[in-house]
Amino acid sequence: MESLIKKLLGIIVLGLLLSGNAYAGPMQELLDEKYKITQEKLVEFNDWYAQKVFTLKRGKQVRICTVLISRVEGVGNNSKCMTP
Repeated sequence: MESLIKKLLGIIVLGLLLSGNAYAGPMQELLDEKYKITQEKLVEFNDWYAQKVFTLKRGKQVRICTVLISRVEGVGNNSKCMTP
């Protein structure tokens, strides 16, 4: 059952990421500024929420962005980014 949930969550996340609107906010602005996603990691908090952590790079500049994922609502419409 747990692996099925993970697969479904992965499918939902992938679908929303490919839709073009999944990175609303600061992360989308960085992507528009030619930053490239170099690493992704899914961090699960519990059965209802997870967070996807992205590493973005442009030259030597690095930014870390997160997007909240809810089992009920899907990918959140706001990202948070920081400089490490």
